[in-house]
Amino acid sequence: MRTPPSSEGVPDALPEVIALATPPAMVARFRDLCIDSCDPAPVATFWGAVLGREVELDPDGAYLRAGADGGPSIYVNRVPEPKSGKVRLHIDVTLEPGQQIADLLALGAVLVREPGDVPWWVLADPEDNEFCAFLPGADASNDADAEVPA
Repeated sequence: MRTPPSSEGVPDALPEVIALATPPAMVARFRDLCIDSCDPAPVATFWGAVLGREVELDPDGAYLRAGADGGPSIYVNRVPEPKSGKVRLHIDVTLEPGQQIADLLALGAVLVREPGDVPWWVLADPEDNEFCAFLPGADASNDADAEVPA
């Protein structure tokens, strides 16, 4: 990102922060989240249970209705090829009060990494798509705070 020229008496980092505070005009709006899957039913059933969403299954995939939380609709699309390599986009979830990581594991999540230097767990869904899980009140203020391992 190019940093605007600094004003006299203003630190160099400040103009960049000011520039980020005013986003550009919107070109598009986030519509849906799509997950590719060789077998959509277990993936959709898993995410429906995790997010408390109704799931509609059809032969070509699955649809999870937008939730009461206002989150996007989720489509689980049938694809012929299995996942290969690290997914470059992942989902972060925050557990509801009173829920534990064991509750995600009971729904079919697989543990990839426990917290260490970071305050979140990395788990995988039934088709090995990694996601990060945070306890209620955990702070992950940006994407750099919630990276899954390579």
